[in-house]
Amino acid sequence: MIWIPPWLAKAYARIYYAKKTETFDFSEAAEILGIKDERPLAKTVAKLKSFGYLIARRDPVDSRRKLFRLIDPESVVLAMAIQSEVKRDDVTGKLRAASDSLDYYLNGAYAAYQYHRYSAPGKIDLSVRATQLSTWIALLSGRGTSLSIDNIPAEKPAENNIHLCSDFDEKFSEQVRVIDGTKYLSPEMLIVSGIVRANPSIEDVLALLVVQRRKLDWKGMLEVTNAYNATRFLGCILDVLNFESRKPLYESNLIGKIFKKSNLEARLDFPPSMTARAPEKLYEPITSKWNLRLHLTHALVTKILTDLVRQ
Repeated sequence: MIWIPPWLAKAYARIYYAKKTETFDFSEAAEILGIKDERPLAKTVAKLKSFGYLIARRDPVDSRRKLFRLIDPESVVLAMAIQSEVKRDDVTGKLRAASDSLDYYLNGAYAAYQYHRYSAPGKIDLSVRATQLSTWIALLSGRGTSLSIDNIPAEKPAENNIHLCSDFDEKFSEQVRVIDGTKYLSPEMLIVSGIVRANPSIEDVLALLVVQRRKLDWKGMLEVTNAYNATRFLGCILDVLNFESRKPLYESNLIGKIFKKSNLEARLDFPPSMTARAPEKLYEPITSKWNLRLHLTHALVTKILTDLVRQ
C-alpha cells in the first residue's frame, strides 16, 4: 500500500463521512462525490481499491452490479505503520513486518509446500483474525497482488494470488513454525486442517505424511485430531499408505494406538469433497476396519508414493 494523493484522499474522506464502512454502490459514490461522468468515477474507485482503501465485490443478486466498502482509517494507518517497517517490498517482507503487530499463519497448499516440496501452489492461503482483516487488506493490496477475501473471489489473477481467510483458529495457532521470519502452520496442523477442512488438499496431506513421517509430533497431532473427531480418518490414511508401500512407512503399534482412540460408530465418507467418486474397492478390507467409505483412488496414492518414496 501507499499513501494516496490529495485528490484521492479527498474522495476517500467524503465517502467515509457519508458511509463509514457501510456498503455502497456506484450510483451512491457518484452522488456523494458529485461526479456525473462514469470515467473519472470508475478511476477513483479503482485507485482506492488498488491502493488498499476499498473492497469491491459482486452483488450476489445481480452479478453485473458491484458493491463497495471502505477500509476504516485506523486500519489504514496501522497498515501504513507496518509498511514502513518492511525491508523487502514483497508479500513475505510484509508478513515478516506484521509478525509483531498482527496475528496470522500461512495455511493451505503454500504452507504445505514448505515442508514437502512436492507440488508448487498457485496461491497463498493466509489465516487472520476477523478483527484484523481490514488492516491485512490495506497492507497486502498493491500492484502485482490479487486478493480473494473469505468467500469473495478476486476479479483477476496476478503474480501473487492471496486468499485472506478470517478463520484464525487458536488451537491451530499454538502449533506455528517460524521460517525465515514468517509464520507457517506446522505440518501436523496442516495435516489436521486438510483432513477436517480440505485445506490443504488431500494430495498435500498424503505428501506431508510421507515426507515428514519421521519428524511429525504424533502425540500432539493425535490430541488435535481427537478434538476435531478426525482420528480415524488419519488412521485409515496411514493404513492405506502402508498397504501401498513396498516397506511399511508407519509402525503397526502407532496405527493400533490410533485405532483404539477412534470413534467408529457412524459409517462416514472420506474425503467429503470427493463423494461423487465411487469408493475404492481395492481398499475395502482396510476401510471396513475403520467403518469408512474411502474415496481416495489407488492411482492418486500410488503416484504420490512413487514420486516421493519409490525413487
